[in-house]
Formats: sequence, structure tokens, C-alpha cells
Amino acid sequence: MHLLIDEVQLWDGVGSPAQPKMSVEVRDGRIHWVGPASQWQGNRATVRVVEGRARTLIPGLMDCHVHYSSPGGPDWIARFTDPIPEISMRAVELAEASLRSGVTTARDVGAPQGVSIRLAHAARAGEIRAPNIRAAGTWIAHRGTYVSFARHFGEAGELRAAIKSEIEAGADLIKVALSGWNESTRQQAASEIPFDEKLLSVAVEEAHKSGFKIACHANDPTSCRIAARGGVDSLEHGMFLQADDLEAMVKNKTCLVPTMSVWDAMLCYARAVDWPETRKKRAEDLRKGSLAAVTAAVRAGVQIALGTDAGGGAARHGRIAREAELMVECGMEPRDALIAATSTAARLIGEDERGSIEEGKVADMVLLDADPLESIGALRLVAAVFQGGRHVA
Repeated sequence: MHLLIDEVQLWDGVGSPAQPKMSVEVRDGRIHWVGPASQWQGNRATVRVVEGRARTLIPGLMDCHVHYSSPGGPDWIARFTDPIPEISMRAVELAEASLRSGVTTARDVGAPQGVSIRLAHAARAGEIRAPNIRAAGTWIAHRGTYVSFARHFGEAGELRAAIKSEIEAGADLIKVALSGWNESTRQQAASEIPFDEKLLSVAVEEAHKSGFKIACHANDPTSCRIAARGGVDSLEHGMFLQADDLEAMVKNKTCLVPTMSVWDAMLCYARAVDWPETRKKRAEDLRKGSLAAVTAAVRAGVQIALGTDAGGGAARHGRIAREAELMVECGMEPRDALIAATSTAARLIGEDERGSIEEGKVADMVLLDADPLESIGALRLVAAVFQGGRHVA
């Protein structure tokens, strides 16, 4: 595909100001030339020209935390236990919805029975319309503490075996879940967080030894404290991070993926579906803790990458703009929220050839009908999505 996006306002994803009247030439799936429109030397008769006037071109967006096996909504957890053929077909539809919203790369950080791994392979093979997917396989959690469809362990040897099994199954990264006991299964005198510091260090060592990054689910004060100090590559959710936790994250170069869309959607459904008061309170507690944690993380200089948790919580797919808006509400400039969804996300995911609009990089780009640097809500106004130089949405 030989393509020219002409006379567009360009934001390259590396922090430079947006530049007006630029052109981007794409050849064979990669960015061949970037420069002022007046300086392009090619032949318009031999290239497909995309009109860019009054539009803004940005790098393809990256969602660092999705679950395509569930649609989200008020009963998202139950949808993970639907029949596998139903989950698999639905995952294809949800991945395409994500692509249409401008998400050209995503991390699927947990699905039952290898659904996400198969989805990622289909996407890479070009069999489906989907983002470029990095899949974690399924969650790894201490026995009795997490959902039944996770991969469970009881001691360090089983934990190492679980990680090796995920790698052998084709996972691109490792996802572990630190969380409290389900009340119905907590054993007498059991520790509050059985997946403790020592076990997390085992998981980090095993993943890194094999060259894999590790993402860690943490959404209560104790698990946030453990994860912040554990040397994981990304801390997912982090609703109750404290100042000393954030200092540890900066020291360890741990990236925060806040997933604020979780509580935002929960509060919506709490009203619409009339949830019990205890569940409404949980959503409100998550909101307060998350807003405080992310605001403090911005001030502390913690690396932040965008992730919606679409499907893994009440948030639905295709609504990445809302997560970016919530980031701005927590004190991030629109530019920084965009960086969190592009170049910072690319570093976290390990996509060195994506995340910015530079010569030689993969041509994943989004064309918008407004300027997201002025108003981040412009991310909703998607005019076109390009993936590997192809116009896919």
C-alpha cells in the first residue's frame, strides 16, 4: 500500500508540539517520509491520497489492559464463564470494536482457556480485524483467592510451573493477581494476602528469567503495597496507592496502568441497574482511591500507561477516549494522556516499532476530526484508522 496523508496537523507521539500542514507517506506498511506538505517530492498519480486538512493525525492508540473475552457491562464476571465457542466469537467482535475506536495495539491481560492467545494469533495472521494483540493467557493467582477460571497455585514450585505453562501455551506476557481471599474460601488463620512479597518475587524472577514482562493486578491497599515494591513491570489498577508506594514505583521503574474506566462504568451501572448499597459503596470507594492515587502518581513522576480494563470490569470496549478524559481530570495534560496511550504504552508493551509517527516505524495511525491536544474528547471523533499502512476503519 502506497499512501499519502496530506496537509494534516501532525502530532508524532514523542512530545513535540503538533505541526500544521504536514504530510506522511506510507510504503509497504511503514512510514516512509514525514515532512511539510510543500516539500513532498512524490507523484500524486501513483499514490493514494488521504485528505488531511482540518484534521489531526496521531499514532495508533494502545490499550494496555483489556479482556476481549468479556463484553463488560453490569454482569461482566459471569460472561467469562459463557461457553468457550461463544466467548471466542464474541472476542473477535469486541476486538474489532476496539480497532474502530483507534486502538491499533492492545494487551489482553486475562482470558479463560487460552482464548486471548488464539485471538492474538488470528490477529497477527490477518484472519480477523483486530488490534495487534499481546496476550497474557490467563491470570495466575493463589488458590482460593481469585476467579475459578484462573490458573491457581499453592506454593512457589506450583507458581513457577504455572508461569512456565503460560509461556509454553504461547503467552506474550505474564499476569499475576494479588487479591484478598474470597470470604467463602478463606482458611482459618490464613494470611490476608497469601500471594505475598516472597511469592511475588518468585513470579518476577521466573518471568524475567524467561525474558517476559509481568503485569500485576492490585486493587486494595495491601496488594498495592506489595506490588509497588515487587519489581513488576506494570501495576494494574492501583486504586489505593500511597505516597511511599509511588516512590517505590519510581525507583523500580514500575508503570501504573490505572484503569479508571472500571469505577466510572460501575457507578453508571450502580444507578441504572440499582445495585445493592454495598456494591455502590465499593464503586465509590474505588473512585475516591483511584482519583487520589493517580493524581499523586502524576505529581510523583510515575510512568503511566493507558488501560481501560474493558471487559475485565464494567467498562465496555471501544471507549478508550473516556479513560483518557479521566486521566486529564486527574491532572494530566492532554498531551501527557496521549503519550500514555502511545509512546509510553509502546515501551511497556515492548512495541519498539510502534507508538510514534517517525520514518521507518510501522504505520499505525489515527486520523481525527478535531485536535485532542486542545480537548482530549476529540479521541471520539475518529475519521480513519490505519494499521500497518492499511485503512482498516
